[in-house]
Amino acid sequence: MRTRKPHNNRRAVWSLVFVLAVFFVLAFRLPAQADATTENQMRELVKAAGLPPDSVINPPEAVAAKLNVRERLHRFWREKILGFRITYASARGKVCHANQRVIAGAVEMFNVDNGSKMKTVHHADLITPSGELIKGSYLKYPITTPEPDCEYYSYGDMTDNGIIYCTRHGTLAEFRTALINVTGLQPHPSILDNDFDFHITITVIFVLLSAMVLLALFFKKQKPVADDHPE
Repeated sequence: MRTRKPHNNRRAVWSLVFVLAVFFVLAFRLPAQADATTENQMRELVKAAGLPPDSVINPPEAVAAKLNVRERLHRFWREKILGFRITYASARGKVCHANQRVIAGAVEMFNVDNGSKMKTVHHADLITPSGELIKGSYLKYPITTPEPDCEYYSYGDMTDNGIIYCTRHGTLAEFRTALINVTGLQPHPSILDNDFDFHITITVIFVLLSAMVLLALFFKKQKPVADDHPE
C-alpha cells in the first residue's frame, strides 16, 4: 500500500489558490477613479453653479451600484456559469448614460451653430417634437427614456462646464466620482451598504468553498491507494 503522490496534493492546492483569486477579484473591485482634467472641470462647475443636485450624488438607482446581493449572484450564475444574457437594471442605467452623452453632444453642436444660446436643458424639450434640439435636427428623434421616471436636466451652464444628469440614474460615473472628490459629499449609507453586503456575501461563500476544498484534501490524503505493481 502507498499514499497518493505529492503532486496530486499540489494540484489541489493550486486549484484552491485559483478559487481564492477569483473570489478576491469579485469581492474587492477597485473604486471608479476620475482623471485630473475631469476633476478640474467639476471644481470650476461647483464654483460657478454651487453644490450639485442630490440626485447627482445620490441617484435613486446609481448605475455603479445597480444590483442588490441576490441579483448580483443570480447574474453571475446565469451569465458567467450558464452563459445566458439577461437584461438587468444595470443595462437600463447604461442606456440612460448613453442618452446623456447624446444630449450633451447635441447641445454642444446647437451652441456652436447658434451662438451659445442654450445654457440650460429641460426634460420637456427633449421628449417633444417642439424642442429646439429636435426642430433643428440636432436630435433625430425625441429621447426615449429607459425607465418611465427618467428625466434629464442640466447642472451648470451648458456653454461652459455644465453636465447632463438624470433624476433616476444620476450623471456619468466620471462626473459623479469627480464631484464627490472635489466637494467632499458622500453617497447615502444605503448606497454604500449595498456594496458592503455584497462583499460580505462573497466572503462567506469563499469561506464555505475553502472549507469544502480543505476537507476534500484532508480525506484524500488519508485515503490509501493500492500499489500498481504488487510484489
